[in-house]
Amino acid sequence: MSKRCLIVAGGELHWEFASCYIKTKYAPEQPEYVIAVDGGLEAIMQLGLNPDLILGDYDSVAHNVLEKYRNLDTASILQYPSEKDYTDLHLAVEKAVEGGTTEICILGATGRRLDHGLANLGLLKICLDAGIPTEITDAYNRIRMIKDTMELSKEEQYGTYVSLIPFTEQVSGITLTGFKYPLENSTLEQGISRGISNEIQNETARIQLTDGILLVIESKDSVK
Repeated sequence: MSKRCLIVAGGELHWEFASCYIKTKYAPEQPEYVIAVDGGLEAIMQLGLNPDLILGDYDSVAHNVLEKYRNLDTASILQYPSEKDYTDLHLAVEKAVEGGTTEICILGATGRRLDHGLANLGLLKICLDAGIPTEITDAYNRIRMIKDTMELSKEEQYGTYVSLIPFTEQVSGITLTGFKYPLENSTLEQGISRGISNEIQNETARIQLTDGILLVIESKDSVK
C-alpha cells in the first residue's frame, strides 16, 4: 500500500458531503487505497469508488452487494467472525497502518451509536503512535489527535469552531496562538469543558503542547 488511504465504515454518511469531500480531497483521482468496512461497502458502491480491500463480519451489508464484489474479484475480501475482540473498523485501521499508508481519512465512523463513535475516536491513537496523519470526518466535524504541534489555516479550516478535548487524563504546556481565546502554558484536564468552541482569529493558528494527547475537533453547526 502507498500514499493516502480512505476507509469507509458503516456509520451514518451524508451522501452529498461525502461525494464532494472525496472529489475535493483526492482530485483528480480517487484515493490510492480504499478500504470498505462491512456496511461501508454499500456506501463505497454508491460513491462510485473501487475498493482495494473489503473486510468485516458482514452483519450490516446486503448479501447481494457483497456477492457482487466477490464475483468481480477486483478487491481482497477478508471475513472475520462476529464474536471477536476488535471492531471491524479497528481491524481496518490496523490493516492500513501495517500496509504502510502515509495518510488515513475515515468516513462513516460517527452516527447513532455513541459507543461505537467513542471507540472510533480512540482508534486515532493507533495512527498517532504509528506517525500517520489521520482524520475522522463527517458532514459536521473533522477530528484529529495530536501530541505536540498542529497548525490550522483560517482559509482551510473545517467549519467555525475548534475544540480541544484531552484524550489523556491531563494535557499540559498548552499554548494557543492565533485563536480568539489564546492560552499560554496551560493545562486541560478530562471532564473540564474549558477547551470547547474556540475560533481561529488570525490567518494561521497554532496549537502546541508539551505533555499528553489532545483531540482537535473542528466543527460547524450546519452543512452548506
